[in-house]
Amino acid sequence: MSLSSNADATKRQISKAQTHARLENFPVDSIFVTEEQMQRFELLRLAFFVLKLRKLNEQMASTLENGMNEQDEQQIAFQRNLLQHTIFHQILTLTGLDAREQAMQIISACHTQK
Repeated sequence: MSLSSNADATKRQISKAQTHARLENFPVDSIFVTEEQMQRFELLRLAFFVLKLRKLNEQMASTLENGMNEQDEQQIAFQRNLLQHTIFHQILTLTGLDAREQAMQIISACHTQK
């Protein structure tokens, strides 16, 4: 066996050991005990995402008034698209947790308040 193959084998063993150590520390159980705790956490995440989207929309509107280069406009549009996708998935998650109505109330409240 050559020195390079020994070094490669050693690197693979170290990598496996590091991965195993990280997975042992990864929580397998949820920190939330009740469905209400899960709902509240997911509703809080939804509110964060909706408020972030509102901020991006306001930023886009103000920069359009002042003039924006195409690259900045594309970047903001991409971020808005990602947030819209994330919000959609949050609504699906909350629907599964029987909290769709609260989710829609949060979305409505975040859009109307300024």
